[in-house]
Amino acid sequence: MIKEKEIKKIDDAPVKEIESGESGDTLKELIEKNIKWSQVIYEQNRKIKRRLTWMVVGGYLRLMIVVVPLILAFIYLPPLIRDLFGQYAGIINGLQGATKGGQLDVNSIINQISPSQMQSIINLLGR
Repeated sequence: MIKEKEIKKIDDAPVKEIESGESGDTLKELIEKNIKWSQVIYEQNRKIKRRLTWMVVGGYLRLMIVVVPLILAFIYLPPLIRDLFGQYAGIINGLQGATKGGQLDVNSIINQISPSQMQSIINLLGR
């Protein structure tokens, strides 16, 4: 004679406790159910582990997307910037010579332009 008592529900399936006098068939059924539930839990854990692994890989990829360009910028940008400043050094030095008291003196820049250069500028602007 089997006496069963309902303990609580998990996923809307009642869980029952066998008090005493259980037969071999009932115990066998419980073991089979336990094995099935264990397999379901194992599959869920395997899926969760796979998803977490991909999340970690994605995190490292995002980190590399940010860090690699920064490293390349630190390596390649200083020579490029140095070359750029070298090309425009004449313009910068010309402007520095045309400043008085920290402000740009337009008259000194205009005085450095020859009349033929002024005429070519007027022709370019007139078109």
